[in-house]
Amino acid sequence: MLLNYACAMSLRANCCLAALLGSLAVGCVHRGGITDATVVVQPLNVSAKPPGRVQALVSVTDGGKAPDELGPENFEVREGDVALSSEQVGLRVQSLGTFTGHEAVVLVDGSRAFTEAERAPLGDALAQLVDRLRFHQAVTLLAFDGSPELRFIARYTQSSMAAPLVKDPGIARLLAYKPRDKSTSLYSAIIKGRKALDERLPKTSAVDPVGSLIVVARGPDQAGRADEAAARTALQGRRSFLLKVGTWAKDTSLDWVGGEGTRAAASLGTLGSPVDELARQVDEVFLRDYVVTYCSPARFGKRKLEVVVKVPDESGKERTAQAASEFDATGFNASCKKSALQASAR
Repeated sequence: MLLNYACAMSLRANCCLAALLGSLAVGCVHRGGITDATVVVQPLNVSAKPPGRVQALVSVTDGGKAPDELGPENFEVREGDVALSSEQVGLRVQSLGTFTGHEAVVLVDGSRAFTEAERAPLGDALAQLVDRLRFHQAVTLLAFDGSPELRFIARYTQSSMAAPLVKDPGIARLLAYKPRDKSTSLYSAIIKGRKALDERLPKTSAVDPVGSLIVVARGPDQAGRADEAAARTALQGRRSFLLKVGTWAKDTSLDWVGGEGTRAAASLGTLGSPVDELARQVDEVFLRDYVVTYCSPARFGKRKLEVVVKVPDESGKERTAQAASEFDATGFNASCKKSALQASAR
């Protein structure tokens, strides 16, 4: 699963060091990243297994943002400080968003019926959100109120070619939602939403799929069916986002719900910009993260792996940054085929 990555620490005015310490996937014992100017490369997960397949998930940012789309020509792998021939090792670089299985669950607060004036702007905002999210992931739309169970509204399959939603029956069902209990059970909704997200993520995949929980709330928990501690626990290990709507939007006491990002809107009629900003935050992982795979020439023992990324600036000048880790090559042999590295991406 994607791991939290450390803050970039300033070394000079325009030079940063990004470091990550902790347990890795198979064969990994340490990871860290270095940067040139504002380009930062951070390894999130590295795995290696016989007969020689090495896979690294790396995050690339330029000035804190995802750079323009990168390709194999922007990447180089090194083992033991020796640059490997991309052709000989069958280097393959894919954006994380090209892999299938990613899922977003959107929880919408329906504790009060939506008024006639609220329905049109809310419908437009939700259509905008779903259209943006499903480019890279499937989207499940759920509603909650003061009752103990979530209400399923609709599910949208991932599609980069889907037409924009217009008069969508799923969104129409949400706009007509009638609360079964006019209290609000935000905490239990978060717990149930996490469970729904986990159930929808595939158990086997070429890479660990990204799961995102997005909460659209119109107020704090009132029902008390679950406590804050349980809700916080439910969010651990998953990306979570919060969109606060209404008079309480200036209250920051629940911003922990949006661990990866929080936005606020004064009313359901002013959701446009906050929804667009939130969708960009959800999408950021697919724009900055890359899966790098190759057949290692190593045959035994611990090996140092460096992933070097070359990013041109606006003038075309090349800037480089790299991330380092280790893997165990025990059991590697010459039978690692390039074809075996063709991960199941779209």
